[in-house]
Amino acid sequence: MNKSLFQISLFTIIFPFISYAQTSMRDLWIQMPDSIVAYLDKEKRTEIAELYRTKMKSELKNKLDGTTVLDTLTDDYACVTLNVSATLQLKKLSTDNSFVICVVKKFKAPEIESEVSFFTQEWQPVKDNFGLPTSNDIEKIKTDFTNRPDSMPATKYDELLSLFDFVMLSADLSASEPVISFTLSLPLLNDEDKKNIIPIIKQRKFKWNGHAFMEC
Repeated sequence: MNKSLFQISLFTIIFPFISYAQTSMRDLWIQMPDSIVAYLDKEKRTEIAELYRTKMKSELKNKLDGTTVLDTLTDDYACVTLNVSATLQLKKLSTDNSFVICVVKKFKAPEIESEVSFFTQEWQPVKDNFGLPTSNDIEKIKTDFTNRPDSMPATKYDELLSLFDFVMLSADLSASEPVISFTLSLPLLNDEDKKNIIPIIKQRKFKWNGHAFMEC
């Protein structure tokens, strides 16, 4: 192999990794499509990122006259309080030679419901759940996100499950590692019932392995 061909081959191998390293979460945040948060356009996203960079109070008025706060911005993670009832999390997940972006929107009204989606590095939607739970079947969610303690009679466990008329999933991205956690939200329960079902609620965590999420 002559020198020029070797250089071309080497560039082909290392360029994706250089591209990954150079695309910061700040860049992705600014380049994010307006459609993801319609009341926070590119100008405002740039402004709040600059406030964060200069260690000033990173909050501003969004287009709905509410307050948006950039809480955390690292090389691969961002957390933004969009308003009093909504939060946005972004996470870069590395693949063999690139990355995907995981986006979690959390809505509190008053219980938390989450929406999880994925995008390419160019912010094109990815129609794949990468192994995450997506079922809307209440019975399956009950099975997957509850667990009967050894000390609890089966009749008591079934009694508690009967309280689950409507369930939602709340998701949370880790700032420090490629992990996403899911737990149940039960908006129709009163405070006493919520207290009673705490012992059977099972949080589930999934870790990204470069190709998909695996339960951990």
